[in-house]
Amino acid sequence: MNWIVSALFAQSVITVVIFIDKYIVSKEVNDYRGMPIYTTIMGFVAGAVFWIISGFPILALRDAIIVIATGMLTIWAAALYFEAVSLEDASKLTLLFQMSPAFTLIMAVLFLKENISFSQLLGFVLIFGAAIWVSVEKGNQKFKLSRTFWLILIVDLMWAVAAILIKFALDANSFAKILSFESWGLGIGGTILYFGFSSIRDAFHESIRTVRRRALGIMFANEGIFVIAKSINYFAYSIGPAALVSVVGSTSVFFGILYGLVLTLFVPKLIKENILTEEMSKKLFAAIMLISGLWLVYK
Repeated sequence: MNWIVSALFAQSVITVVIFIDKYIVSKEVNDYRGMPIYTTIMGFVAGAVFWIISGFPILALRDAIIVIATGMLTIWAAALYFEAVSLEDASKLTLLFQMSPAFTLIMAVLFLKENISFSQLLGFVLIFGAAIWVSVEKGNQKFKLSRTFWLILIVDLMWAVAAILIKFALDANSFAKILSFESWGLGIGGTILYFGFSSIRDAFHESIRTVRRRALGIMFANEGIFVIAKSINYFAYSIGPAALVSVVGSTSVFFGILYGLVLTLFVPKLIKENILTEEMSKKLFAAIMLISGLWLVYK
């Protein structure tokens, strides 16, 4: 499997995960705040599995701390992500997630002392312009961005910090070693959420008591699918040019629009999005702007 196929497949599957999350949050659980704890459980399980498969690797202390920290940041961002999922169409979320590479660029300039070109600056403007355009709320006299925009803005920023951190460890370790420790980071970060925030803990306990067994199975299966998709994406980065893998990964915006359209037309009881011509045109144009911006950033 070459890096292009890997990157495309990973993004198509990750987009499926977002739609399943949307279904779970809107149809199966009463309080989205407990959702990160399911990811926490899967993180510990996946970490153990990857550790065994990769031959019980031990990372240098510095690298172990860095990789575990990226997992912790990821799960803390997930707490905000699930709130955004409860508020917004899944296809629009895939558009807003594309702000993350722009933040990664800023972090690289600030902390890795990388230079920024005019084309990258233009790409940065296109990315944020598209994200702001799809996030402006209608029906208001004043310019106002949706709450979802601000939530995903923070999520993307946290993911960008994680991407910069992981860069320090990837050069010295294989992606198989990274996966186990990063998954444990998810588990540790989620444990901190569980004991540190009573609202998250109570929401998780309530969901365990009230959610259907079938829905529980879907939740854990979805977390497993996410781990697999993330692993394939890491694999793409390990064998392909990082810049091109990132650009190919941005095709998730089109997967999101397509999935939203098909599900709304054929199974609206599960997922129902706004597919009016005006809204679809807005999303498609924003997707083109985002991919153009990402291409300029990684050009």
